[in-house]
Amino acid sequence: MKIGFAARYDPRDKQTWSGTAYYTYQQLKKYGEVEIFQFPLPKLLQEWLTMQKSINRRWFGKQSSVEFLSAYARYFSRRLTAALKKNPVDILFVSASSQMIAEVKTDIPIIYMTDATFQQLQGYYQSFSNLPDYNIRQGIALDKRAFQKAAHCMLASDWCKQSAIHDYGMADEKITVVPCGANLDQVPMTGEIGSSQQGNCRLLFLGVDWERKGGAIALEAFRLLKKENTSATLRIIGCVPPVEIMPEEGIEVIPFLDKNKAEGMQQLHQIFLDTDFLLLPTRAECAGIVFCEAAAYGIPSISTNTGGVGTYVRGGINGYALPLAAGAADYALRINQLWNNQQELTQLKQQSRQLFEQELNWDAWGEAFKKIADRLLRS
Repeated sequence: MKIGFAARYDPRDKQTWSGTAYYTYQQLKKYGEVEIFQFPLPKLLQEWLTMQKSINRRWFGKQSSVEFLSAYARYFSRRLTAALKKNPVDILFVSASSQMIAEVKTDIPIIYMTDATFQQLQGYYQSFSNLPDYNIRQGIALDKRAFQKAAHCMLASDWCKQSAIHDYGMADEKITVVPCGANLDQVPMTGEIGSSQQGNCRLLFLGVDWERKGGAIALEAFRLLKKENTSATLRIIGCVPPVEIMPEEGIEVIPFLDKNKAEGMQQLHQIFLDTDFLLLPTRAECAGIVFCEAAAYGIPSISTNTGGVGTYVRGGINGYALPLAAGAADYALRINQLWNNQQELTQLKQQSRQLFEQELNWDAWGEAFKKIADRLLRS
């Protein structure tokens, strides 16, 4: 099977899309020859898009999502159409790049993967808020066309699936919800996963966006645990909290950890081994690769029931997703209840690892892709 991989970014680069493109690319290579379709943005179009951003910001006080403008989509769709005629493939896999196929002309079956529709991102992520009306109209239109051009959609969450059905009119049978996997090169053996250290509750906050990931809530929950005489530590990885709250006893901050380097991966490996809870009171989340990574290490996740989190954090199985309105006291209470019930905590740890092995891994994703591709090629 010859597979085309179309994206606006290089899937061989672990930095793109938090490594998700890289790990999907590795899976596709197991099932056939993979041809990458990626095109540079021409200078004139880049300058025009930059001008659009500047005009919207200076004159109208608006943000821009220029990747979701018709001109941007026309360019990539035309380039892809020409490339596929010159170098045809059996299956075209498109990774979170609706612009590539919104206007593509091909009879090759398309499998489209993404974690959100443009429609549901409006006002949900800060970068998709306060857009000009024309940007929203064009973005929704081209995103909807991309979904409808796909022979099948592999969506990262039930949340995304519901939007595809209700907002874009997609048929249920053309959608398969396939969770992402853990973006890790090293996964511990079950025997490596440590047990809780009674008396020292080790919390991990892992994310690059302090505000969106709910950093302030996590920090306050940690403080409340200490007030309740629960000996706790908090590691903050990937971002820097506001300077006025640091330093503080029991808190360790690692602003950046490079997963592309062996030493960075080894450091992350040890951090996960030394963690009892992933605490991520996120305000907005399309999927959350970090939940898969935590599950690989048997770490229960305490997060928020928002966006696609529910596909990854399942109440009473590998953690708990609290209501969006929950405050720091609610998170502290949930952690305290589990910490004081080691039997339940041990069960959550075991179930977290089981969920990783069954669903939240890239091999499971790859097997789902193969089944979908085989079915499309037979039809």
